[in-house]
Amino acid sequence: MSNIGKIGEEAASKYLKAKGYRIREINYRTFLGEIDIISEYKNNIIFVEVKTRCSDKFGYPEEAVNFIKQKKIIKNALNYLAKYHLGQINSRFDVILIKISKPKTIKDIKHIKNAFYLDSNNNPFN
Repeated sequence: MSNIGKIGEEAASKYLKAKGYRIREINYRTFLGEIDIISEYKNNIIFVEVKTRCSDKFGYPEEAVNFIKQKKIIKNALNYLAKYHLGQINSRFDVILIKISKPKTIKDIKHIKNAFYLDSNNNPFN
């Protein structure tokens, strides 16, 4: 992971904790891929993808969470829910966008709740 990515994930984790979320996992990895943050909030499991940028030179951060990336996150999330027997608990997929300045200070945090969904059209196991 890049240093910028690490800064973003740390900022997102602090942000979520300040909002009352409990962090369950950071950088949850399996052969299916990685989920940046898995948290819990009001009896819901929240799978969070964090995107950090210094500039928009390589596109807006939200553009990096495309359909292919979403499918990978969903597969990994289903694996996590099965592994920990959490299939009956509500879950959602959020994206946190972090913009930082050159000296690596946080300029902006944008939290997109329910950024994408696990449904019959988006379920990679169908």
